[in-house]
Amino acid sequence: MRTIARYILLTAMRDRLFIALLIAIAASAGISSVLAKTSMEEQQAMAVVFSAAVARLILTTGLVVFVAFHVREAYESREIDVLLSRPISRTRLVFSYWIGFSLVAALLSGICIGVIALVGPQNMQGFAVWGASLTLEALLVVAISLFAALMVRSAVVAVMIGLSLYVLSRMMGFFLATATSHILFQDPTLNEIARSTLKGVALFMPRLDFFADTSWLVYGIDLKTDDLSLFILQGAIYIPLILLATVFDFRRKQF
Repeated sequence: MRTIARYILLTAMRDRLFIALLIAIAASAGISSVLAKTSMEEQQAMAVVFSAAVARLILTTGLVVFVAFHVREAYESREIDVLLSRPISRTRLVFSYWIGFSLVAALLSGICIGVIALVGPQNMQGFAVWGASLTLEALLVVAISLFAALMVRSAVVAVMIGLSLYVLSRMMGFFLATATSHILFQDPTLNEIARSTLKGVALFMPRLDFFADTSWLVYGIDLKTDDLSLFILQGAIYIPLILLATVFDFRRKQF
């Protein structure tokens, strides 16, 4: 398990993933700060919010692409076949890969948190919770990406599946709010069908809109109204659930 995790970390360093992500996030933070100066008021707040939102997107995209292409290379180089020829179970192999990718995700999240700290969050308590939530979201994205990468052999398809699931989870709150407003269609029956369908889908999808809320960086956290358990429980439930689904699918494959 340690060997696989160390190898994944070395691969990320070899691919210059940390440097590339640092440059991308720093550049986006600089652009966000410049754009925020066009605002009439609360320029610092806008700079922090824009920088955090873009950093989150860059982090997610980088993780999905890295996991998908690393697993694809492992298939092509017969790395997975060699590992399975040794006395290691497929379940342990999946968890070893997730631990290795999670280590990379935690380091990349630390880079994001460091850059946003330099931009200047206006509430340190909210910043601390935002950073913890961002790291937990990154671990969840790794689980989703690993599931997609091991399910299909194509890295491009795995990236599309991973990003699609992320966007769907990220926008689920908006979709539910739109469906429950009863203004989506003119026909009440269609509105009810859409509402019921989206609620059914939401039961199986994580709500990533509860993670890393950029408003925490500006206004902080109100423990009376902000339920922090929403993202903590989702991470505790969905990460093991997705990993178990990955193990189930991976054990059915023939090599």
